[in-house]
Amino acid sequence: MTRTFLKTTLLGLACAAVVACSDSKPAATDTTQNDASTAPQKTGKTYRVISEQVKPPLITYVDGKPTGFEYDVLQAIAKKQGINLDYQTVNSREELLTSLSQNKADLALGAITINDDRKQQVDFSNPILDYSGTILVRKPLANATSWANLKGKKVASRHGTVYDKMALDNLSAPDGKNIVYYNTVWEQVKSLINNQSEVVLGDSLILDYYVQQNGSNEVAFVHGITFPKESYGFAIKKGDTELQQQINDGLAAIRTDGTYAKIYQNYWTTRPEN
Repeated sequence: MTRTFLKTTLLGLACAAVVACSDSKPAATDTTQNDASTAPQKTGKTYRVISEQVKPPLITYVDGKPTGFEYDVLQAIAKKQGINLDYQTVNSREELLTSLSQNKADLALGAITINDDRKQQVDFSNPILDYSGTILVRKPLANATSWANLKGKKVASRHGTVYDKMALDNLSAPDGKNIVYYNTVWEQVKSLINNQSEVVLGDSLILDYYVQQNGSNEVAFVHGITFPKESYGFAIKKGDTELQQQINDGLAAIRTDGTYAKIYQNYWTTRPEN
């Protein structure tokens, strides 16, 4: 399914964020408001939520305030369930799950894939967004049909991601020097656009966002190598079944009443699959 992202007029903000060594952001219309007569009363319980500062279009901080698809979904859930959320940021992706394990936070968000390895460390909500892996390359490499076609090419990667392991296992040259590291997804994509690298592995939704926002004709997706469907979820402190149930119940409610679909269509032109 082709996903085209909205709100390209915010590219100026995206570029400003890049100058500050961060990624760009999408804006979104607030669809989380509930009628005062039907919204549940706040319970007074506050949960600590952490994310990276920049993971568009899922979570991005602009002028100190969070925005993005996952933020909007979580806010809608909180309103349904009558809970309070206190947002904080961490400096690296590696800190997200360790902060939950160390009881520094209750919930983490921002493109966190649900998998069995992570379930050993944290609990997860039900899936909030489906995606698949993808490969973005310089156009001359777009017809690749196997890893062998891309092996040894210059890869823009990031530490601590499933795609870094994938690159090391399948694309690394004997000396490993063809894999170069960047701090953000935008920096990876920018290196590709500027012909400083040849291959980027990543999440389909996020890479497509940057291609649409920057309109480059020099890069293309590889369609001859496919990946299984994956799902993002909210990571929850291990054993906090009360919060897990609150999130899952609220997620089901906003899917049923159409709030989820409205949020989704603020970022993508298609309707969500579930």
